[in-house]
Amino acid sequence: MSVLDIPLRKALQLFYAPDSLRRSILKEDIRLDRKKETGGTRSRGGDFYLPFWSDVKRHISGDSDLIQLTDDRIKSNRNFKRLYPLLRDGVLELLSAKLRWSNEPVEIIPQSVHGNLRIEDFGGTIRIRDALHARVRGEYTRVVYPYFSEEPALPEEGGRLGLWVMQQALTELDPSDMRIIDPLRRTFFSPQTTPLQGNEKVVFREKYRSLIGEWERLKHE
Repeated sequence: MSVLDIPLRKALQLFYAPDSLRRSILKEDIRLDRKKETGGTRSRGGDFYLPFWSDVKRHISGDSDLIQLTDDRIKSNRNFKRLYPLLRDGVLELLSAKLRWSNEPVEIIPQSVHGNLRIEDFGGTIRIRDALHARVRGEYTRVVYPYFSEEPALPEEGGRLGLWVMQQALTELDPSDMRIIDPLRRTFFSPQTTPLQGNEKVVFREKYRSLIGEWERLKHE
């Protein structure tokens, strides 16, 4: 995860993380880069959250039950024991109380949504991978991207920045269909509940420029 080629959720985490946490994450990123340069690998065993997100899609489409799926994941890997139940409960509350998809026919569109936002003058790319693409009641669609970080919570400004990136990167989709969820806080952001203010591009670029600058300084320590 170089900051010059970074998932949106990780960029948002680093934008709002306390100084000590941001520094720790960046230093680990630099260590992995150097390991790769000497013939090693950056891999740390895959995306911790990917199995959970796959199960969420199965649950929404009605193929299985997220409670049972989570239990099965924990039985197969005890590393999931602490966080997966918290994520499960947050997603279930969002679906039933806030996104209002409970008891509604939902079709998961098989091809997940991917996109990049290239910041040319910074030499950076913000990546969106595996966003959920759903059609509800055959009447409208939603594109849902998860923010999983334990710390920090995603603030309203971060939600707006994330939505702006989604709209810039996923240009073939309706901007009003974009959603970002923070399951651990049981909150979500949409253009309707968190309207963009028009300054998102400027704010995002400022935060991203600052992040790259800190990353560059730490590389030379």
